[in-house]
Amino acid sequence: MERIGIKTFVSTLAFFGFGYMLLVITNRAGKIPYLFAGFVLLFIGIFLFLKSEKIKDNIFKSNLLAIFSGISLWGFFGEFLENGDLFIKDATIEIAHWNFFPILILTIFLFLNLRKHLPIPVQFSLSSFLLIWTLHFIMIFQLEVLSRTHLSTYIMCGIFVILTGLSIYNVRKSKQINSIMFWSYFGLLTAWSVLEYIWVWRLIPGPYSIKII
Repeated sequence: MERIGIKTFVSTLAFFGFGYMLLVITNRAGKIPYLFAGFVLLFIGIFLFLKSEKIKDNIFKSNLLAIFSGISLWGFFGEFLENGDLFIKDATIEIAHWNFFPILILTIFLFLNLRKHLPIPVQFSLSSFLLIWTLHFIMIFQLEVLSRTHLSTYIMCGIFVILTGLSIYNVRKSKQINSIMFWSYFGLLTAWSVLEYIWVWRLIPGPYSIKII
């Protein structure tokens, strides 16, 4: 069963990295490539969301596509729309910033209360999106309200390290595919958050250092 966790981690990391770098590179390349990349992610997110529900004979594939859909939709709503004013004046939507906090809390509350009534792939897709949103919100709040080297950033990074370790433990102990895939994905997100803190602290080069030749 551990192989399922490894396959989930590696596959999701590859897709996550693809979407992340796609937006970084096309944003540097110009408005048209960035616009194209944004709507490609929106289309992929919707398509995979619908596709994941139709797969009934392969739990792993269904859940994985659902996770991918959440990542793709975040790429559009959480990353691409942050630069909406590149195309339309005052069109920027920054859902990871403090003014969206009530909406984030309400969305999480509704999801947790309605989750048991939703198909598993839908749960994976929505939780995928909400987890990224929540973790991103925490970091953005610290950077904007406090500072990139504030004590809380080091504490939060330490917490994410612990959560990554907890996720690995749960993957090794879980016997159900859904549980293994969830903890594998959660562990990836917390590990990615640790990496983002390291980028923010400028300890190693990050996407910001990529140059278009």
